[in-house]
Amino acid sequence: MSRTYTDIDIKEKVKKALQTLLKYDLYLLEVNVHERSVSHRLACYLQKEFPDYNVDLEYNRMNDLKKKLKGIKECSEQRRKETVYPDIIVHKRGKKDNLLVIELKTSNLNERSKKCDIKKLELFTSDKDFEYKLGLFIEFKCYNPLLKWFKKDHNLILGDKTS
Repeated sequence: MSRTYTDIDIKEKVKKALQTLLKYDLYLLEVNVHERSVSHRLACYLQKEFPDYNVDLEYNRMNDLKKKLKGIKECSEQRRKETVYPDIIVHKRGKKDNLLVIELKTSNLNERSKKCDIKKLELFTSDKDFEYKLGLFIEFKCYNPLLKWFKKDHNLILGDKTS
């Protein structure tokens, strides 16, 4: 049986994973690799923090259906479908036990893309089909991640830094 994580537990575990990322994988940010590479390494560290959950990258399924968010295709001109691929999720595969959804941006920050990621987090934490306990937007600026947390009915609940 898995344990219940409080919001504070989740935030502390994410901060620990981010500190590990910055300790062992800072090079990825220094050479400006694609955000998927950074997401992958962060997901590895998150898996250690949440051993009783699955940590997946760009997971596009809800059971056997494609993951869709109503209202996301209006987010930008490029998005023509409601299909979404969150950067990182902490969940139980095949169950409606969605703990955390993360969108991440490295130094290649595009403001339009950032707005869409934030909209995704608002929808993922409030949509009845998903109801992620928390959403998190991570923006790496000068190797110091800025964290913006989201929760159902609260939208942005906390701006915070790892240090």
